[in-house]
Amino acid sequence: MHSIYANKVFLDEDWHHDVRLKIDNGYIEKIEHDVLLDSEDISLDIVIPGLCNAHSHSFQRALSGHTEYQQDKNKDNFWTWRKKMYHLVDQIDASRFTAIVTQAYLEMIANGYTSVIEFHYLHREGAGDDFNNLIFHALLEAANASGIRLIYTPILYQRGGFLDEELSSQQRKFYATTEELLSHYEYAESMLNAPHSLAIGVHSLRAVTEDALRKIVEFRDQKDIPIHIHISEQQKEVDDFYKLNNLRPVEWLLQNFKVDENWCLVHATHINEEELNLLAKSGAVVCICPTTEANLGDGIFKLKDYLKQNGLFAIGSDSNISINPFEELRWLEYVQRLITKERNIASNLNMGSGQYLFNKALVGGAQSTGNSSLGTIKQGGCADLLALTNSNPSLAGHNSNTLLDAIVFSNQNAIIDKVMIHGKWVTPNELPELCLTTRKKYQATVDEIFSKEVF
Repeated sequence: MHSIYANKVFLDEDWHHDVRLKIDNGYIEKIEHDVLLDSEDISLDIVIPGLCNAHSHSFQRALSGHTEYQQDKNKDNFWTWRKKMYHLVDQIDASRFTAIVTQAYLEMIANGYTSVIEFHYLHREGAGDDFNNLIFHALLEAANASGIRLIYTPILYQRGGFLDEELSSQQRKFYATTEELLSHYEYAESMLNAPHSLAIGVHSLRAVTEDALRKIVEFRDQKDIPIHIHISEQQKEVDDFYKLNNLRPVEWLLQNFKVDENWCLVHATHINEEELNLLAKSGAVVCICPTTEANLGDGIFKLKDYLKQNGLFAIGSDSNISINPFEELRWLEYVQRLITKERNIASNLNMGSGQYLFNKALVGGAQSTGNSSLGTIKQGGCADLLALTNSNPSLAGHNSNTLLDAIVFSNQNAIIDKVMIHGKWVTPNELPELCLTTRKKYQATVDEIFSKEVF
């Protein structure tokens, strides 16, 4: 059992002082208010809930920084970037996958993510290999080594486009029949232990047929788990879909499926006003990934209008070009300021923009995992905590009204002192041997991959 004394702790969307958290078996057993520091307590300055990374392709961490030059003299965009990502896929086996993902997960923990939804569609090691569980075990090994809470989300990927185009040689590594994916889910479920859990999903409307999507939704209903899908990320995707269906992707999904709080729609960047309003009312979560969406030139989500409708959102690191939840929240707000030429888009009444965005990301992130014990510090809740230190100058002079705004907008250095996940301290800077070994394996892996002529 852990007994933690916090000078300041973020409870019930507000700050409380002199609080003791009693933690047992991964959960917060008791919260005591207005207490004095006890000799058995671990004393901490500031404690906040850990954040959920609601959308990650962790293997793409290896691609970070390797695509920042023009690949096409006419136009460099998401589709040209995707070619590079597919080249990376060609070079990955289970061993390399573990090296890359462990590094990504340690970076997530160090920067404030305590759980990650791994949107996983790489199911084969080679183009001719049968569907297997090798990459899944590599992923699980990375999660266990790092200590992060994994929400494993196997993804169905079956075709190359809306016209049932054949998959490319690289995309063949993503392919699964519906039966293979559901069987794999059952296998993964038998292998996962606390704190890990599962969700399920399809890559996108362009990657599956309506019939296949319905089978996945039916399975979701039986298991009572979240379902995740990329949607409306690219304007070309929206245009191509509309030509075939006379409906936009989100519009079609809302008309043909019961989209509710069990759904997480990733990106939803190119949606119109009607889609936005209906999506907000549905109770579904939109996962926004600002640094990836900016890096790929995807576009800008209509956050200002969405928040007016009280829509739910989560954040994700997606391609892992950058791994920092506070940076995601910061740019979520900043890009809105740039396009509207206004300030404090997400500010709500007397609550600053940083605190408001943090609150919303906690709620949406927890909902996207299907675990109501996450996303808040409460009795009976999961003990996933971030401990911050007052010694960081970014937090100097801030009281309860501005502290989270400073955490989101002002921090210039690492502000996280300790990280607890499921009741265990997993702070990377306190695990130097693991971090050093992981970094060496990652560096050797990436050096080998990018020595190939294909890059």
